[in-house]
Amino acid sequence: MMSLLAKNENDIKKQTNIMLLYRKYFIKNILPLLIVVTFSVTSIVWITQILKLLYLFDKGIKVMDFFSLIVLVLPTLLFILLPVIMVITVIYIYNNLKVERQLIILQASGVNNVQLALPALYVALIVMLLAYYISSNILPLSHINLKSRLNFIKNNYISSMIEEKTFNKVTKDITVFIDKKSAGNIMNGVIIFDNRNADNPSVVFAGSGTLNIYDNSPIFELNKGIRQEYDVNGNLTQLTFDSLMIKLQNDNPLVSQRTKHNKEANEYYISELLAPPHDLAITKKIKLIAEAHQRIIWPLYNFVLPFVALAVFLRYPYSKKTTFMPVLFSALTVLLVTSIHFILQNFASKNLDFIFACYFNLVIALTIGLYLFVRKRI
Repeated sequence: MMSLLAKNENDIKKQTNIMLLYRKYFIKNILPLLIVVTFSVTSIVWITQILKLLYLFDKGIKVMDFFSLIVLVLPTLLFILLPVIMVITVIYIYNNLKVERQLIILQASGVNNVQLALPALYVALIVMLLAYYISSNILPLSHINLKSRLNFIKNNYISSMIEEKTFNKVTKDITVFIDKKSAGNIMNGVIIFDNRNADNPSVVFAGSGTLNIYDNSPIFELNKGIRQEYDVNGNLTQLTFDSLMIKLQNDNPLVSQRTKHNKEANEYYISELLAPPHDLAITKKIKLIAEAHQRIIWPLYNFVLPFVALAVFLRYPYSKKTTFMPVLFSALTVLLVTSIHFILQNFASKNLDFIFACYFNLVIALTIGLYLFVRKRI
């Protein structure tokens, strides 16, 4: 009797050691590839974003200003791409292990599909926590800094960005037209449409002028021209000037700064998105709340998508003739789940009732994955 118990204890220890060894082995395979795929996929998408901004070099932007701008895009890319990267990594590793018969050996030794999937799910859980940190802290902070850098670049390089014989919208309410640029930053034939005061818009015509920066604020210095505007009674008034200075930024600090009325959703923290200011338009409040739930839900897919993909992948026994089929069905399942999520998220940005459907999609995916894991193959 004692010998039987000792034998059972030895068998349990042996089984435990095997499980620990294969888990370490799987994780050692997953982590390096995860880093490589993250770097590769993010770099490809990042480069496409960089290519769209290369025109800034023609406008005279400095390399360090350009680099500081594009670095701030990375948190957004990582937040969006991490679930997809996680799935690609996991399925690639497990498919290789299946082709090399290592999965088959483990299954034959009594390791079930749930146990096989655990190493990947441990890694997925860590990535999910990282994604939550990006979502809750790094993402809004990077967007706030990005807007600040964009304003800095726009203010400091605005002169080179204004093109000849084109209506240039230099701010939300100011449009500038120039006939010709001369040496020394001199602009000839200047027309400025100023709509900052909606009740009293004005138009300025000047023979020449320069655009200079004072304390990071662009100011037009115009020579020999006229300024026309309508008064409160609708009468046209005209002012002739020899010299006139026009600030392109609004004197009202509430307009020039990022406020609740002009901030974008990505500039809010999750707690702010869930409780938007009461005086915002109802459509914007709905979008902000929907964005908050997107920030909560999407990191969960770092765990859910690998979970579902492995549940489908491990259901298929190894076959030389159909090695691609498990990968294909796993990919199609992931594509279906993510497509449903983005469709529902789009509806939720207009109607908050669809937010519950977004969470329900997660629950359904997890339930189906769990069912496939525990259900025995026929």
